[in-house]
Amino acid sequence: MNVLAIIGTKRKNGLVSTLASRILEGAKENGHTTNLMNLYDYKLDYCLGCWSCERKGKCILKDDFNLIFEKVKEAEVLVLASPTYWSNVSGIMKTFFDRQCGLAVSHGEGRKLFGKKFPLGFGPRAHMEDKKAILITACTAPWPFNVFMDESKNTLRAMNHYTRKIKAKVISKIVFTDSRFLNLKRKENKYLNKALKIGLNL
Repeated sequence: MNVLAIIGTKRKNGLVSTLASRILEGAKENGHTTNLMNLYDYKLDYCLGCWSCERKGKCILKDDFNLIFEKVKEAEVLVLASPTYWSNVSGIMKTFFDRQCGLAVSHGEGRKLFGKKFPLGFGPRAHMEDKKAILITACTAPWPFNVFMDESKNTLRAMNHYTRKIKAKVISKIVFTDSRFLNLKRKENKYLNKALKIGLNL
C-alpha cells in the first residue's frame, strides 16, 4: 500500500514526528511504499472558504497545497500526526483540513427543485474513498486529565471528524500523554515500539 504521513509540527525531531516516522519504518519493512510530508516544509495559506475548488478540481490559491493534496489522493493509508495545542490540532494541521473542503468532499451534482438547485448529497469524492487512517497526538496533560480536561480528546475529535467526512477507516491511534516528562525513557520507548508494530501490521 501507499502510506503517507502528514505531520503538523515544527519539531521535526520531536515525539510526534518520531512516532510517525517509526510507523513508516515498520510499513516500509513490511513492503509498503512510504512518504512523509511535514506541512511546515510547504507554503500553506489559510482557506478562503470560497468553494472554488469544488468547481475547478483544484485550489485557486497559489501555494503548495495542490501538490500536497495530490499525494493525499494517491495514499491508501494516511498517518495524521499533530501535537495537541490548546485542546486541538496544531494550526497548520487545521489549515490542511480546511483546504480540502471541496476537494476531498463534494455536494454532488445537485437537482432543481422549485427553480433552485439543491445538492443530492454530501460525501467523499471517489479519490478519497476506501482509505485507512492512523492518528497520532501528544499532549502535556497526564492521563486521565487529557480526557477530563478535553485536551487530546478534542484533538482526536478534530482528526476523527476529518476521517468521517472522507469515510476513512481509523485503524489505530497513539495518544502520548504527559509529554513534558520525556526523561521517562521507558514510556517513550514503549510508544515507539507500539508505533513500529502498527507499521509492521499494515
